[in-house]
Amino acid sequence: MKCIVVTPEKTLVDEDAKFIVAPLYDGEYGIDADHAPVVGRLGVGEMRLTLVNDAVQYWFIDGGILEVVDNVATFLTNRACPISDLNVGEARKAIEDANRLPMGSLAEVEIRTEALARANAQLKAAEKAHAMK
Repeated sequence: MKCIVVTPEKTLVDEDAKFIVAPLYDGEYGIDADHAPVVGRLGVGEMRLTLVNDAVQYWFIDGGILEVVDNVATFLTNRACPISDLNVGEARKAIEDANRLPMGSLAEVEIRTEALARANAQLKAAEKAHAMK
């Protein structure tokens, strides 16, 4: 099965994979060879990519769309990076910044909630990457 991760700037991943765990909007989703076609809304979090040589890559995915069809899993996202590129300090600052966002209207509460979820997912992935070093 092929795994492709595309951002507006470039294709970041184009690998043959045995298994993928994707961060969908409503939880983790496992994908293996000959998976049924599916389209899903990506959430924010860690994608685990097990390659055909059993090596595992860990990526941070920040929303977007997942399409699986004909043994190709395509991730279209505005932001993706190896979790090793994440910084714990920057993630903690993002949480602080999100906590300072206003909450006067329902729209502001939703913006703050999404910013906090994004920052917390980034911190979790950054801490995992730091622990793996």
